[in-house]
Amino acid sequence: AEAEGELLLSDHFLPTQSWRSLKTAYGGSPFFAFFEDELQTLWSAHLPKKDEHTKTLHAWCEASIHWVCATCGWAIPASADAAPAMGLVSHDLRFKKALSGEGWTFHRYAQVFEQQHGFIPGCAILDALFVLGPQELSHRLDDLVTPPGT
Repeated sequence: AEAEGELLLSDHFLPTQSWRSLKTAYGGSPFFAFFEDELQTLWSAHLPKKDEHTKTLHAWCEASIHWVCATCGWAIPASADAAPAMGLVSHDLRFKKALSGEGWTFHRYAQVFEQQHGFIPGCAILDALFVLGPQELSHRLDDLVTPPGT
């Protein structure tokens, strides 16, 4: 049973739709085909199908983080014991500045859509993974991002 108060994922945007979007956008990138089967399994296992209302945001995020860490050979971070308290806007516990990337510096790497849009900082890790591959991403990680205050 899921913990009370956990955020459930909506079934309005089905995994097949988001998967097709990801495949259309990144299918031609150097490493997409290498990860395709594993990612499609992750999508199917952790995102809700039509009329399925049991998949949680926490489970999806945790599974995604574990997959990226395993793929890149990184240590899996310790899990949080509890989901953030939800409620009134005044009790919002999310760190909005951190979520927007404020204070972080993202350094250029070749991106799939760079010719059309220029370098877009702060993309999802899949963007770098599909272009660089796990070894290169791991090797260059400290050169790609600079945390606030460093």
